Amino acid sequence: MDNRVFAHRGEFALRQVGAESILVPVRNHVGDLDSVYVFTTVAARIWSLIDGSRDVDSIVTTICGEYDGEPDVVRADLEELLGSLEGAALIGAAIEARP
Repeated sequence: MDNRVFAHRGEFALRQVGAESILVPVRNHVGDLDSVYVFTTVAARIWSLIDGSRDVDSIVTTICGEYDGEPDVVRADLEELLGSLEGAALIGAAIEARP
């Protein structure tokens, strides 16, 4: 059971361009074009689920349901994405653990 909850850190603009989505951090009301991130459709969906209220388990369940994924594979991919986003300071722990 993984009840960690994450939230976005800062303001961002997310726009879909073809099959990918572009995430641009907004600093001082201006897009930081030196720090642009490209997301697949699934990664963009995960980004939308990282809202400060859903825990990791619920994100895995949602992605498995929407994309017909295997829970173990989805969880491993999600952990990798969370690590990358956290390492880039795009997300952080909203709540350490839910009861």
